[in-house]
Amino acid sequence: MSTPALHPRIHEVITALEDAQRETEALLATLTAADAARRLGDGWTVAQVLEHMAIVESGAGRVVGTIAKQVADQPESSDEPVAPSVLRFKVADPTVRKVAAPEMVQPVQGTPMAESAEQMRAARARLIAAFAAASGRALGQAHFPHPLFGPLDGYQWGHLAAQHQLRHLVQIRTILAS
Repeated sequence: MSTPALHPRIHEVITALEDAQRETEALLATLTAADAARRLGDGWTVAQVLEHMAIVESGAGRVVGTIAKQVADQPESSDEPVAPSVLRFKVADPTVRKVAAPEMVQPVQGTPMAESAEQMRAARARLIAAFAAASGRALGQAHFPHPLFGPLDGYQWGHLAAQHQLRHLVQIRTILAS
């Protein structure tokens, strides 16, 4: 039996998530145990950045699941790309502004770098699976508030998760280069 094709909007979001994850995996493959404690000034260590990324990723999956339930009976009627609706936030560009993470997503556990990386991988896999399961649903019709950007629809949450990951890859590379 063949797998049904994904709706174009879901395919777009999943592609963005997979591309960001591939870039993350490439960076993770270069990290050493000594890199975990490296930091720039009084900022987060590399391990703390990864812990934060895992926390955010897990939360994004819960949000998308909530949105998908809200639109379970609403078929998607648009094929318009989603990315333009989130590009204005410039999340992936850390030069735009430094953002203090809300307390609920700050690293506090002191989780080892490898454990955070694995938690992030698992959360990304769940997020992608949630999008695949929601293919054909009108995820643009339900919103959930983001602490910085206000109400975002399901598709926007997915793109924002990919951009957030890319932003922190720049942060980690900056730490490593210092």
